[in-house]
Amino acid sequence: MRTCVWAAAAVVLLVASPAAAGGQRSVQTIGLDASAGDGSVSGSARLTATAENNGYRLKGWVESDRGCVELKAVNMHWGSYLGGDQITKTCETKVRAPVDAWTHHTDVVLSAIVDGGPDRDSRIVTLTGR
Repeated sequence: MRTCVWAAAAVVLLVASPAAAGGQRSVQTIGLDASAGDGSVSGSARLTATAENNGYRLKGWVESDRGCVELKAVNMHWGSYLGGDQITKTCETKVRAPVDAWTHHTDVVLSAIVDGGPDRDSRIVTLTGR
């Protein structure tokens, strides 16, 4: 009887353990690069995204090579976006600004902020968390 109880407890622990059940969180890796057409502003971002609490946890960094760059979380509508939330902005050259943010938005974009002109966006990436 004792052996049966221990075997049942081991099965419960095995099933309840996310790592044992293969339930490790999936991670989406994202790389973004943005630059102005004239080379006056450029930067990059390297992020991971995981699904969390009906949104996404973003971790990584944003770096400016020249000028100011801004990482934004946005929602795409018919091929474009309006507004969104700023995650981080940096104007410090060759300094990696850390990112650790949660968002309910569905997409991320890195913008090169151009003085006196339109900002230039990186490709827009849809968050999947996997």
